[in-house]
Amino acid sequence: MSTRQQFVAKNGRAQVSVEGQIPVSLQRLLFGNDDSDDGKQLDADRLAERYLACMKKVICAMSIGGRYLALAYESRFMLLEWSQAEGRGECQLVSLGNDAAMADETITALYCIDIYTPQPQRRGAGTVCVVAGYSSGHMRVFSAYGHLLTAHQFHPQPLIRIRLRMPLPDMSRQRTTAVESEEMNLTFQDGTMVSVDGRSLYLALRLCLSEAADDSAGPMFQYKKWAFDLHTPRVSDAASFGPAMRDPLAQLAKHEHTSSPHVAEATARFLVAPCHGEAAFGVFATSEDAAAAVSAVAVAGKMAARVTGAVLSMAKSYFRRSTTLSESGQSTPSRTDTGTRVPCVLAVRDSPRKVLSIALSPEPYALAALTDSLGRVMVVDLESCEVVDMLKGLRGSQCAWMESTESDKVQCVYVVVYAARRGVVEVYAVGAERQLQASVSVGQGWTLVQGPTQPLGGSLVVETAGSERRATQPVPATCVLLGDNGRIARISA
Repeated sequence: MSTRQQFVAKNGRAQVSVEGQIPVSLQRLLFGNDDSDDGKQLDADRLAERYLACMKKVICAMSIGGRYLALAYESRFMLLEWSQAEGRGECQLVSLGNDAAMADETITALYCIDIYTPQPQRRGAGTVCVVAGYSSGHMRVFSAYGHLLTAHQFHPQPLIRIRLRMPLPDMSRQRTTAVESEEMNLTFQDGTMVSVDGRSLYLALRLCLSEAADDSAGPMFQYKKWAFDLHTPRVSDAASFGPAMRDPLAQLAKHEHTSSPHVAEATARFLVAPCHGEAAFGVFATSEDAAAAVSAVAVAGKMAARVTGAVLSMAKSYFRRSTTLSESGQSTPSRTDTGTRVPCVLAVRDSPRKVLSIALSPEPYALAALTDSLGRVMVVDLESCEVVDMLKGLRGSQCAWMESTESDKVQCVYVVVYAARRGVVEVYAVGAERQLQASVSVGQGWTLVQGPTQPLGGSLVVETAGSERRATQPVPATCVLLGDNGRIARISA
């Protein structure tokens, strides 16, 4: 049976195209042997049922544009390359790995990260890494070919979410810090968050990929640890959305529309969704800087000394421009360190409503889509900290963001909602007046996967002919659907 299938909205404004399917042979590699509990070989029907049940537990992430797809099940992960051949999609295995250190250690978070390289001809599998978070709290970074590049345990709690936060592509929009750095944010189950400095992580991974790192010492990078002033032992999700804008008009608007002036002066802001308590979600903010866990001088000296050519130029650019890196050595805290305490400055209390997940928009829009336990999706303006819209009738929903383009220019940004119980994909246009753009019936059994828009290192300032420019510009946001039968579908509007 052909895997090609297309679901189209009645008004024709959106469509979901099934472009291929993960072969059963690759599913077998990910899910393990085909034996039943009594050791007998499963027949075809029971095997299909087993794979269907396993696919529902798979964690998925994709690279920019969806060329690479990372899947994780229990302690194993797999990287697939997605290609179009003769009008149909094909999945090819790139790597398969299992690096669990303990018998009961499982993968709880996954991120497929693209690494910027100045040579376009070298971009491909060699510049893609898989970042896996584990139930033990470990973060492990693998090359596309399954080689372990670095491993760290920042906190001894399950790592539940991995995000890459990029500074605004429009450099004219100033913020409270002179230069805003890229960050990889790691959210742990007890609400602790670790922000890994993007500059030092970029250099560490470039060195590992080029085999220039010193194996005896291992790569080093700077990170900060945050702890939120919570009255609950667990969170559903948490996300960092960076420092407040420096624009006086924006600050005036925030003072007028928010209940706390602390948000306007904050150097770090977070959305946190606690599992228990009266608050559905809260805004946490601080104007105090967290202590860095690794000396910036040690990172710069140890790494920049080992890179040459274009990478050395980028390293100098990173560390010369950073105003957040301390020049004095900092002692590395123990992995049980609780982190810098961040107070709650705003809380939305609407019991029994609880926020279940947070989906951040692409950087220029400063929005977030929050799913909750009452079947709503709240759209939050991150600058004013206001709920600007609420979408109803979406129980069991998943959210992502998508941009439409025309002549290589972004025309519109959409909130994409997959209402799992109804088996419907709804696309909402975001703007001065929110409207339902289209509704597409696709059936049940799908997982919505958000694709990144920028590579690690993409905000690097490159100097050419006496002028400065950003290394890369963000690509339009995209998302795909992964079916529990292995089908892969793209959403377009």
